[in-house]
Amino acid sequence: MTEQDSPALSLIQNSLVPVTRLQAMLMLESGYLWMDLNNFDRAREIFMGAISLMPRSEIPQIALGTMEFNLGAHEKALAAFRRAQKINPRSSLVRSHCGEVLLFMGKVNEALKELKAAVEIDAYSDGTKFAQALIDAHNVGVLPPLPKAD
Repeated sequence: MTEQDSPALSLIQNSLVPVTRLQAMLMLESGYLWMDLNNFDRAREIFMGAISLMPRSEIPQIALGTMEFNLGAHEKALAAFRRAQKINPRSSLVRSHCGEVLLFMGKVNEALKELKAAVEIDAYSDGTKFAQALIDAHNVGVLPPLPKAD
């Protein structure tokens, strides 16, 4: 089977060593599995390895940022998402994740700016749908910063 037969066998462009899309997907998926098993050190090792192998792909940075966000390490998550944004500034998914983290950090104006920018990038992408869902949830008051209880 060749690259022409299966897009999964095509190489990731600009990776340090030849990595097929299938290999990259399996590597990242294994990181998510370790994360699901609460083995965050293993997951981080895998995501950092993927970042090293594919320094010009935003996807491993998104994976690392997602893990840090799930751990409540919002500053680390935002840093990973910002690195992904430098790699691919036209990614609505990256901008959506930045907006999400900023909401949870209480930086509402900056968050809404990111989320609105994500919506403007591409009206039909998953990243845009995610951004719009976050905007809608914020507008009805179900996302941080939540009002303080008396």
